[in-house]
Amino acid sequence: MDKQLISKPVIENIYNNIKNKIKNNNKSIKLSIILIGDRQDSLTYVNIKKKKCSELGIDCSVHSYNNDISENIIIDKINELNDDISINGIMVQLPLPKHLNQQYILSEISINKDIDGLHPYNLGLIMMNKNPVHYPCTPLGCIKLLEFYNITIEKQNIVFIGSGMVNLPLSIMLLNKKVGSITLCNENTENIKEKTIKADILIVACGQPKMIKKDWIKENVIIIDIGINRDLNNKLCGDVDYDDVIDKVKYITPVPGGVGPMTVCMLINNLINNI
Repeated sequence: MDKQLISKPVIENIYNNIKNKIKNNNKSIKLSIILIGDRQDSLTYVNIKKKKCSELGIDCSVHSYNNDISENIIIDKINELNDDISINGIMVQLPLPKHLNQQYILSEISINKDIDGLHPYNLGLIMMNKNPVHYPCTPLGCIKLLEFYNITIEKQNIVFIGSGMVNLPLSIMLLNKKVGSITLCNENTENIKEKTIKADILIVACGQPKMIKKDWIKENVIIIDIGINRDLNNKLCGDVDYDDVIDKVKYITPVPGGVGPMTVCMLINNLINNI
Protein backbone atom coordinates (compact mmCIF):
# COMPACT_ATOMS: atom_id res chain seq x y z
CA MET A 1 0.00 0.00 0.00
CA ASP A 2 1.42 3.39 -1.04
CA LYS A 3 0.57 4.95 2.31
CA GLN A 4 2.86 2.61 4.22
CA LEU A 5 6.32 3.72 5.30
CA ILE A 6 7.80 0.23 5.16
CA SER A 7 11.29 -0.29 6.56
CA LYS A 8 12.37 -3.13 4.25
CA PRO A 9 13.67 -1.03 1.31
CA VAL A 10 15.39 1.34 3.75
CA ILE A 11 17.37 -1.30 5.60
CA GLU A 12 18.32 -3.51 2.64
CA ASN A 13 21.15 -1.18 1.60
CA ILE A 14 22.37 -0.76 5.17
CA TYR A 15 22.47 -4.50 5.79
CA ASN A 16 24.36 -5.02 2.52
CA ASN A 17 27.01 -2.59 3.77
CA ILE A 18 27.06 -4.34 7.14
CA LYS A 19 27.57 -7.73 5.48
CA ASN A 20 30.47 -6.36 3.45
CA LYS A 21 32.12 -4.93 6.57
CA ILE A 22 31.72 -8.25 8.38
CA LYS A 23 33.10 -10.15 5.38
CA ASN A 24 36.17 -7.91 5.21
CA ASN A 25 36.76 -8.15 8.96
CA ASN A 26 38.50 -11.23 10.35
CA LYS A 27 37.62 -10.54 13.97
CA SER A 28 34.63 -12.02 15.77
CA ILE A 29 31.92 -9.47 16.58
CA LYS A 30 30.21 -9.68 19.95
CA LEU A 31 27.10 -8.00 21.34
CA SER A 32 26.00 -8.34 24.96
CA ILE A 33 22.39 -7.63 25.94
CA ILE A 34 21.25 -7.26 29.55
CA LEU A 35 17.61 -8.30 30.00
CA ILE A 36 15.84 -7.76 33.31
CA GLY A 37 12.42 -9.23 34.01
CA ASP A 38 9.94 -11.01 31.78
CA ARG A 39 8.05 -8.24 29.99
CA GLN A 40 6.66 -9.70 26.78
CA ASP A 41 7.60 -6.68 24.68
CA SER A 42 11.18 -6.75 25.97
CA LEU A 43 11.47 -10.47 25.25
CA THR A 44 10.14 -9.86 21.73
CA TYR A 45 12.68 -7.10 21.06
CA VAL A 46 15.60 -9.14 22.39
CA ASN A 47 14.64 -12.22 20.39
CA ILE A 48 14.45 -10.15 17.20
CA LYS A 49 17.90 -8.68 17.85
CA LYS A 50 19.38 -12.08 18.66
CA LYS A 51 17.90 -13.63 15.51
CA LYS A 52 19.28 -10.86 13.29
CA CYS A 53 22.72 -11.18 14.86
CA SER A 54 22.63 -14.92 14.19
CA GLU A 55 21.78 -14.30 10.52
CA LEU A 56 24.79 -11.99 10.21
CA GLY A 57 27.24 -14.22 12.09
CA ILE A 58 27.41 -11.91 15.12
CA ASP A 59 27.84 -13.48 18.55
CA CYS A 60 24.94 -12.19 20.67
CA SER A 61 24.87 -13.06 24.39
CA VAL A 62 21.80 -12.31 26.53
CA HIS A 63 22.36 -11.92 30.27
CA SER A 64 18.95 -12.44 31.87
CA TYR A 65 17.96 -11.43 35.41
CA ASN A 66 14.82 -11.60 37.52
CA ASN A 67 12.70 -8.50 38.16
CA ASP A 68 13.98 -8.16 41.73
CA ILE A 69 17.68 -8.14 40.83
CA SER A 70 19.82 -5.66 42.78
CA GLU A 71 21.35 -2.68 41.05
CA ASN A 72 24.86 -3.63 42.20
CA ILE A 73 24.74 -6.94 40.36
CA ILE A 74 23.76 -5.21 37.12
CA ILE A 75 26.54 -2.62 37.54
CA ASP A 76 29.08 -5.38 38.23
CA LYS A 77 28.03 -7.16 35.03
CA ILE A 78 28.30 -3.95 32.99
CA ASN A 79 31.79 -3.29 34.38
CA GLU A 80 32.78 -6.84 33.51
CA LEU A 81 31.56 -6.38 29.93
CA ASN A 82 33.24 -2.96 29.70
CA ASP A 83 36.58 -4.56 30.61
CA ASP A 84 36.17 -7.46 28.16
CA ILE A 85 38.01 -6.33 25.01
CA SER A 86 36.25 -9.03 22.97
CA ILE A 87 32.86 -7.33 23.52
CA ASN A 88 32.11 -4.71 20.84
CA GLY A 89 28.79 -3.45 22.15
CA ILE A 90 26.61 -3.48 25.26
CA MET A 91 22.92 -2.64 25.57
CA VAL A 92 20.39 -2.77 28.40
CA GLN A 93 16.88 -3.63 27.25
CA LEU A 94 14.43 -0.99 28.43
CA PRO A 95 12.24 -0.31 30.32
CA LEU A 96 13.72 -1.41 33.64
CA PRO A 97 11.87 -2.35 36.83
CA LYS A 98 11.03 0.75 38.87
CA HIS A 99 13.45 -0.03 41.72
CA LEU A 100 16.43 0.32 39.35
CA ASN A 101 17.95 3.71 38.48
CA GLN A 102 17.83 3.62 34.69
CA GLN A 103 19.99 6.71 34.12
CA TYR A 104 22.68 5.48 36.52
CA ILE A 105 22.80 2.04 34.92
CA LEU A 106 23.04 3.42 31.39
CA SER A 107 25.77 5.86 32.46
CA GLU A 108 27.95 2.93 33.56
CA ILE A 109 28.19 1.53 30.03
CA SER A 110 31.42 2.47 28.27
CA ILE A 111 30.68 5.37 25.90
CA ASN A 112 32.24 3.56 22.96
CA LYS A 113 30.30 0.36 23.68
CA ASP A 114 27.01 2.25 24.14
CA ILE A 115 25.56 1.08 20.82
CA ASP A 116 22.04 2.02 21.96
CA GLY A 117 23.22 5.64 22.12
CA LEU A 118 21.61 6.27 25.51
CA HIS A 119 24.65 7.16 27.64
CA PRO A 120 24.24 10.68 29.09
CA TYR A 121 27.39 11.75 27.23
CA ASN A 122 25.96 10.70 23.86
CA LEU A 123 22.58 12.28 24.65
CA GLY A 124 24.32 15.45 25.84
CA LEU A 125 26.13 15.86 22.53
CA ILE A 126 22.78 15.63 20.73
CA MET A 127 21.45 18.39 23.00
CA MET A 128 24.36 20.56 21.84
CA ASN A 129 23.68 19.72 18.17
CA LYS A 130 26.93 17.77 17.92
CA ASN A 131 27.51 14.24 16.65
CA PRO A 132 27.56 11.64 19.44
CA VAL A 133 29.69 8.49 19.37
CA HIS A 134 26.44 6.66 18.62
CA TYR A 135 22.95 8.03 17.95
CA PRO A 136 19.99 6.44 19.79
CA CYS A 137 18.72 3.63 17.57
CA THR A 138 14.96 4.24 17.42
CA PRO A 139 15.20 8.02 16.91
CA LEU A 140 17.85 7.54 14.23
CA GLY A 141 15.73 4.84 12.57
CA CYS A 142 12.72 7.19 12.46
CA ILE A 143 14.78 9.94 10.81
CA LYS A 144 16.24 7.50 8.27
CA LEU A 145 12.68 6.44 7.37
CA LEU A 146 11.57 10.04 6.86
CA GLU A 147 14.64 10.79 4.74
CA PHE A 148 14.26 7.68 2.58
CA TYR A 149 10.65 8.56 1.72
CA ASN A 150 11.56 12.23 1.11
CA ILE A 151 9.19 13.48 3.77
CA THR A 152 9.70 17.18 4.46
CA ILE A 153 10.08 18.02 8.14
CA GLU A 154 11.11 21.67 7.85
CA LYS A 155 8.42 24.05 9.13
CA GLN A 156 6.16 21.10 10.03
CA ASN A 157 4.15 20.90 13.24
CA ILE A 158 5.33 17.68 14.91
CA VAL A 159 3.44 16.28 17.89
CA PHE A 160 4.74 13.49 20.13
CA ILE A 161 2.66 11.27 22.38
CA GLY A 162 4.44 9.38 25.14
CA SER A 163 7.48 9.95 27.31
CA GLY A 164 10.63 7.90 27.76
CA MET A 165 13.94 7.39 26.04
CA VAL A 166 12.67 7.72 22.47
CA ASN A 167 10.62 10.89 22.17
CA LEU A 168 12.98 13.29 23.94
CA PRO A 169 16.17 12.58 21.92
CA LEU A 170 14.12 12.29 18.72
CA SER A 171 12.49 15.65 19.37
CA ILE A 172 15.91 17.27 19.84
CA MET A 173 17.29 15.60 16.70
CA LEU A 174 14.32 16.95 14.74
CA LEU A 175 14.61 20.43 16.27
CA ASN A 176 18.21 20.47 15.06
CA LYS A 177 16.80 19.99 11.54
CA LYS A 178 14.70 23.18 11.69
CA VAL A 179 11.20 21.81 12.05
CA GLY A 180 8.37 24.30 12.55
CA SER A 181 7.36 23.31 16.07
CA ILE A 182 7.59 20.41 18.50
CA THR A 183 4.85 19.50 20.99
CA LEU A 184 5.52 16.80 23.59
CA CYS A 185 2.48 15.17 25.18
CA ASN A 186 2.48 12.65 28.03
CA GLU A 187 0.09 11.18 30.57
CA ASN A 188 -0.09 14.55 32.35
CA THR A 189 -1.13 16.48 29.24
CA GLU A 190 -4.72 17.71 29.28
CA ASN A 191 -6.85 17.56 26.14
CA ILE A 192 -4.26 15.68 24.09
CA LYS A 193 -6.62 15.45 21.12
CA GLU A 194 -6.53 19.23 20.79
CA LYS A 195 -2.77 18.87 20.16
CA THR A 196 -2.82 15.81 17.90
CA ILE A 197 -5.55 17.14 15.62
CA LYS A 198 -3.18 19.95 14.60
CA ALA A 199 -0.18 17.71 13.87
CA ASP A 200 1.38 17.57 10.42
CA ILE A 201 3.50 14.68 11.69
CA LEU A 202 2.35 12.60 14.67
CA ILE A 203 4.90 10.42 16.47
CA VAL A 204 3.44 7.95 18.95
CA ALA A 205 5.29 5.93 21.59
CA CYS A 206 2.94 5.59 24.53
CA GLY A 207 2.60 1.81 24.90
CA GLN A 208 -1.20 1.79 24.62
CA PRO A 209 -2.50 -0.55 21.90
CA LYS A 210 -4.58 1.18 19.20
CA MET A 211 -5.06 4.30 21.31
CA ILE A 212 -4.96 6.78 18.41
CA LYS A 213 -8.20 6.82 16.40
CA LYS A 214 -9.20 8.78 13.31
CA ASP A 215 -10.90 11.50 15.34
CA TRP A 216 -7.48 12.28 16.90
CA ILE A 217 -5.91 13.31 13.58
CA LYS A 218 -6.41 15.66 10.64
CA GLU A 219 -6.55 14.70 6.98
CA ASN A 220 -3.21 13.78 5.35
CA VAL A 221 -1.26 13.57 8.58
CA ILE A 222 1.95 11.52 8.60
CA ILE A 223 2.11 9.04 11.49
CA ILE A 224 5.21 7.37 12.91
CA ASP A 225 3.96 4.57 15.17
CA ILE A 226 6.75 3.42 17.48
CA GLY A 227 4.53 1.26 19.68
CA ILE A 228 4.57 -2.52 19.67
CA ASN A 229 1.78 -4.26 21.56
CA ARG A 230 -0.55 -7.25 21.43
CA ASP A 231 -4.24 -6.69 20.74
CA LEU A 232 -7.13 -8.71 22.17
CA ASN A 233 -6.48 -11.41 19.55
CA ASN A 234 -2.78 -11.57 20.53
CA LYS A 235 -1.84 -9.97 17.22
CA LEU A 236 1.02 -7.48 17.02
CA CYS A 237 -0.22 -3.91 16.77
CA GLY A 238 0.96 -0.37 17.36
CA ASP A 239 -0.24 2.50 19.50
CA VAL A 240 -2.29 3.69 16.52
CA ASP A 241 -5.48 1.97 15.36
CA TYR A 242 -4.16 1.36 11.85
CA ASP A 243 -7.43 0.15 10.31
CA ASP A 244 -9.34 3.09 11.77
CA VAL A 245 -6.95 5.82 10.57
CA ILE A 246 -5.65 4.45 7.26
CA ASP A 247 -8.16 6.27 5.04
CA LYS A 248 -7.33 9.59 6.66
CA VAL A 249 -3.51 9.54 6.74
CA LYS A 250 -1.01 10.51 4.06
CA TYR A 251 1.61 8.04 5.33
CA ILE A 252 1.90 5.69 8.29
CA THR A 253 4.47 3.21 9.56
CA PRO A 254 2.92 -0.27 9.87
CA VAL A 255 3.32 -2.53 12.90
CA PRO A 256 5.08 -4.84 12.33
CA GLY A 257 7.36 -3.81 9.46
CA GLY A 258 7.90 -0.14 10.28
CA VAL A 259 9.99 1.36 13.07
CA GLY A 260 10.89 -1.94 14.80
CA PRO A 261 13.19 -3.30 12.06
CA MET A 262 14.74 0.17 11.70
CA THR A 263 15.69 0.13 15.39
CA VAL A 264 17.38 -3.27 15.10
CA CYS A 265 19.18 -2.18 11.93
CA MET A 266 20.53 0.99 13.56
CA LEU A 267 21.67 -1.01 16.60
CA ILE A 268 23.65 -3.46 14.48
CA ASN A 269 25.02 -0.64 12.34
CA ASN A 270 26.28 1.10 15.50
CA LEU A 271 27.82 -2.20 16.58
CA ILE A 272 29.60 -2.72 13.25
CA ASN A 273 30.95 0.82 13.37
CA ASN A 274 32.80 -0.25 16.54
CA ILE A 275 34.96 -2.90 14.85
